[in-house]
Amino acid sequence: MLKTYHCAVLGDPISHSLSPVLHNTAYKVLGLTNWQYSKEKVSETELRDFIAHLDDSWKGLSLTMPLKKTVMKLGTPCDYWSRALNVANTAVFTSNPATASQSQIKLYNTDVSGILITFMQALHERICEVKKAVIIGSGNTASSALAALIEIAQVAKLEQVQVVARTEDDGSVKGVERFNNLIQKYCADFPNKISIGQNNKSEENDAMYEPVQGIEFPTISEEVFSKFADYSAEKLSAEKLSECDKSLILKSLNSLEAVRAIAEADIVISTVPAHVADPIALALKAYCQDSANNQTKLGTLLDVVYDPRPSMLLSVWQQYGCAIGGEEMLLQQALAQVSLMTIEYRQSKENFGNCAKTGAEDCAETGSELGYKPSADKARYYDDLSSLMRKALQEAL
Repeated sequence: MLKTYHCAVLGDPISHSLSPVLHNTAYKVLGLTNWQYSKEKVSETELRDFIAHLDDSWKGLSLTMPLKKTVMKLGTPCDYWSRALNVANTAVFTSNPATASQSQIKLYNTDVSGILITFMQALHERICEVKKAVIIGSGNTASSALAALIEIAQVAKLEQVQVVARTEDDGSVKGVERFNNLIQKYCADFPNKISIGQNNKSEENDAMYEPVQGIEFPTISEEVFSKFADYSAEKLSAEKLSECDKSLILKSLNSLEAVRAIAEADIVISTVPAHVADPIALALKAYCQDSANNQTKLGTLLDVVYDPRPSMLLSVWQQYGCAIGGEEMLLQQALAQVSLMTIEYRQSKENFGNCAKTGAEDCAETGSELGYKPSADKARYYDDLSSLMRKALQEAL
């Protein structure tokens, strides 16, 4: 009888997570019938103790809010972005977690590649045309978003990144200094790589140039916002909004700067929690409806939120541009996690011996039930796996 192996996603809250759907589907496709993936509610103060009570059947963990920084003290970062950002969403155990040393808990950041691949698949060759980008929010996911934009800058002439976030007591926008420091670190680590805004630099302004600029998160007066507080995403996305007084909304904004930047960007990544971006959605709808702005076409939005789905921002964006829900990023980062957590087992003698006894075809039997046919073509293999995981995710949403 095969030993059962375990993985899980940890966070607080965690009930909404659809990671088990993705990982367990991947296990079926790969013929890993003795692998199980669950979700566990774990707080920052509970994480160390949780790991200490795991046995050697545990192979990996996915980390979500608020554990992506907390886990850094418990393991060793093994890829560039987990080290540079000091943020990891993946832990892989190479020995019994309860007795593992810090070096035996390997940490990775697959959020960056998840965001990058999501845009590559959505834009294809048009990704080379990206010049302006906006990040909404300044937390851990926003850091991963900036890292993905740094990667995009290697093929695109990305001139500037604007961050729409809350302001500090001194009036500065949260995250901006950290993001500019990250770009400087990347340039120091990879001096031959392309930097964001590199084409905008000159000998005169090189020392002063800041590729990331901040814009205060826009607010709508409470009196006006209360008139639209009961709007659902579906209602806001209707073609005609007789109740939506666009002039009233725009006049009540503390500033149009953020809305204008978002509307003019080639790429927008919203990293804020559910409903936080609702005021932006409301203002953006009014802005696009206002003929004076002549704004009928938006760029490409990735909204990392997938609960509720669609978010109000995503729903509005679908009318004017290319809108991508957070479930696509979730899928892409999960694909990398599955590989990291299972590759040692899939290449091990135990798994090889099992396949030798039953036949390679039988190893993929459960995958065949999902419509999967093993292929020697690695690209086709990846496409088939991601397609079946995407189908399972859509059914669960």
